[in-house]
Formats: sequence, structure tokens, C-alpha cells
Amino acid sequence: MYANQSVQKVPPSSQASITGEAWGVLAIVTTFWVADGYDTFVLLVTGRPTLAELLRPELGHAFARYLGYLVTITLAGWATGGVLGGVMGDRIGRRRTMILGVALYSVATTASALASSWEWLALARFVTGIGIGAEWGVGTSLLQEVWPEKWRTRGAGLLQAGFSVGGLLVSGLWVVIGSTFGLSWRWMYLFGVVPLVIIVAVYRHIPESTRWTKAQHNAKPFALFATPAVRKNLIAALAVSISITGGWWAVTSFLPTFVGSLAHDPRTAASLAGWAGALYNLGEIVGCIAMGFLAEIWGRRSTTIVYLFGSLLIVPIVFAGLGSAQAVTLAQLVAGFFTGGLYSWYAIHTPELFPTRIRATAISIVFSGARYLAMAGAITAGTLAAALGGFGKVAIWFAPIYLIGIIAMLFLPETRGRGLPD
Repeated sequence: MYANQSVQKVPPSSQASITGEAWGVLAIVTTFWVADGYDTFVLLVTGRPTLAELLRPELGHAFARYLGYLVTITLAGWATGGVLGGVMGDRIGRRRTMILGVALYSVATTASALASSWEWLALARFVTGIGIGAEWGVGTSLLQEVWPEKWRTRGAGLLQAGFSVGGLLVSGLWVVIGSTFGLSWRWMYLFGVVPLVIIVAVYRHIPESTRWTKAQHNAKPFALFATPAVRKNLIAALAVSISITGGWWAVTSFLPTFVGSLAHDPRTAASLAGWAGALYNLGEIVGCIAMGFLAEIWGRRSTTIVYLFGSLLIVPIVFAGLGSAQAVTLAQLVAGFFTGGLYSWYAIHTPELFPTRIRATAISIVFSGARYLAMAGAITAGTLAAALGGFGKVAIWFAPIYLIGIIAMLFLPETRGRGLPD
């Protein structure tokens, strides 16, 4: 296995091919990323009809605030699951932790279809977030530790694009289910059972990381702060993560709902929201894959800064600079490329900043820890939108958050060509 050869100091440049096992890991983990994307976007795309049914009539005017609550609760579960899953992944292995995470969010998403109140849905979303968060860090670590050095960044870009495929799937299904057939939002959550079926079918074929099995497994989470270099990387990476995650959850995550609000007829609103989500995710897929290639040409830091700057520009344009629902919908391609494509940074750069024995813990803290702060952004955005009359007026206040990421990137090392540290 190539990861094993890397431990034996085989030069990364000699690892020119990708094994069948590596392709298998990419296929399996990407499938779960598709499910992650689906389970994340299903609330965002169907939020309006969902809350229209679950909220009491006298609370209907506060729709944006309650959607902000649900997003915040999902983030709380995601952040908690991410940190716990990272620690478990470094202790009991990438494979077992990933299987547990997938099973948990699959059951919780399916249970959301039975919600009789927004509180029930909130509880199900919290558990869904725990499962997604627990699965992310270990899945990324497993892929990076199995793939050969020469192809890791491309594989990471393909992996992260899977999340966007899940969002695209949600959008397409909602156009059919919600707009064409006028069926309930509950049908969308019933598809959450699919990952559970898949995990039962393939769990025997998921390998464990050889890098992990050779590493010492007695590292504690506080070992992250043991050396100045690790501590510096963790703090700077967290700042970049806050920029990416805060910008997305405080503003960009509400794009489908924002587009839907520009229409008056419920079916037209469902159609616009579905198409906006579909185009956004299409742009995100291209952006994620492109980052995997651009990071090898321009370097990790320069590529990420370009994406952050593009996000800084496109967010206020989409929310406040375009006049029609059609123009906003089409602009989702560009918004998806930059604000969504940025998420490949997590899979490409962060694993190269930390050694194997603490990698899952570290990248999970970076990826999921920022969600604790993003919760404040999501709930603030929802509350302000309710008070000011829509998300468009709020977006311009949150767009500068991408400047934080641009500055923080300057404090992270350029890791292109250095290989994955043991």
C-alpha cells in the first residue's frame, strides 16, 4: 500500500500510480460526503415550507429567526461531533469512527421526516450534526493517508466536491418533489436512510489507514499545543476556518431561501430555490475540484487567498447588487465556485499541517471548532433578517469576514511539495 511505502521513506515522486484500494477509499468516502451534503442542504432548501408547517401560525412572521435557530443547532451538533470524532479517530481508528458517524446522521436525518414540531426537528438536526462532524475529520485523514503523495491534493478536491454533489442532489429532488409534484418536504428527509443501507453493504471493504496503525495512539488532545509550530498552525488555521465557515453559514447558506423569497407563488418559490441551490452546488463542485489542481500550480496559500478574495466580492453582489430573481439564481454559479470551493482548503492544506498521531483531532478542531463561532453568525443573521426584512440587507455586513481568512493565511506555511508529515 502506498501509505505504507511513504512510512518507509519511498520518495513521493516515485509514487506515480494510484492503487485499487486508494480508488476504493475515494469512492466510499466520497459517497459519504455526498450524504453529508444532502443532509446539510436539505434543511436549507426546504426551510420555508418546513417551518410553515411546524411553526404555530402566530410565529409565521419570525420564519427567518427560527431558520437561524435550526442552522445554529445543526452547527452546534456538527462542532461537538467534529471534536469528539477527531479524538476518537486518533484513538480507535479512522475506519470505526467514520462508520459510527455515518450511521448516526443517517438515522437522525430519517427521523426528521417524522417531526411534529420545530423542537423535534431541532433535536434531530443536532444529532445529524454530531454524526456529520464525527465523520468528516476521520474520512479526510483516511483518504490523505491512503492516497500517494503525488495525487493527494487532486483526490482531496474530488472528495470535497462530493459534498456539493449532495447539495445538487437535494436541489434537483426538491424541484421534482416540491415544485413538479407539490409533495411534502418530509419526503426529502426520508432519503436519509440511504447512507445507512450503504454502510451496511460496504463496511467490510473499508480499510484502516496504515499510517495510523504505525503511529503511536497515546497522544492526548492537549498534545496539539505541545510545540510552538503546531500551536501556531492550529491557531492560524482556526482563523481561516472561522472566515470560511462564518461567511458560509451566516450568509451563503441562506441563498436558496433568499432566492425563494423573491417569488410570490409557493411552487415558483420552490422551483427558484431548487434551481439556485443546484447552480450553487454545480459551481461549488467545479470550485472544489479546481482548487485541488490550482493548489499544485500556485501553492496552497496563494490559491486559498484568491478564493477568499473572490468570496469577499461575490457575496454582496449576489445579495444586494442584482435586481431580479433570475439574475440572482444564475449568479449562484460564481458564488458556489468561490464560497463553496473554499471548502477544499480543509481537505488539501490542513492535513499537511499536523502529524499523523494528532491529525484527525487537529483537522476536526479546525473544521468543526469554528462552527461554535459560526453559530453566533447564523443566529445573528437570522435575527437581523427578520428585523430588517430579508437576508439581502444582512449580507453586506458579514462579507468582510473573508478578510480575516486572507490575513490568517499569511501565518500558515506553504506545504506544496513537502508531503504528508508522519
